[in-house]
Amino acid sequence: MNKHSILSISAITALGLVLYSSSAVAQSAKDIVGTWTIESAEAFGPTPKGVLIFDANSRYSLMLMRPDLPKYASNNRTKGTSEEYKAIGAGSISYFGTYSVSGTDLILRVEYSSFPNWNGTEQRRTNFTLAGDELKYMNTAPSVGGPAAVLVWKRAK
Repeated sequence: MNKHSILSISAITALGLVLYSSSAVAQSAKDIVGTWTIESAEAFGPTPKGVLIFDANSRYSLMLMRPDLPKYASNNRTKGTSEEYKAIGAGSISYFGTYSVSGTDLILRVEYSSFPNWNGTEQRRTNFTLAGDELKYMNTAPSVGGPAAVLVWKRAK
């Protein structure tokens, strides 16, 4: 092999690596099917708890909460104190519906949510990436207000 052939092979190999690494973040709806557990969601504290499930029929269910939610003193969720209700309302959310992927947007069509303002809405999660067993996106309008939030999920094994 001559010097030009080796350089050409090196250039082709480098281009292949670039294309391969960029395809690692390419995603489609079928790529995210499965169960995911939360790794990072700033509004829910340093060790949030949660699960996000995508099925093959374009349906999803999400539950997210702080790990330090108070127990109801009454042992009856319909007879909590105003402080208990406030802490739980601020520290948890759940919603379900249908989903799709469009470019780098994860589109969640909310049928029902524990935050009723989202019922019947379309929630877009931007900067959506999937790399190996990590799913990441940005929520530009969190239900708790404030700045955009990045959420990181790991595929459950």
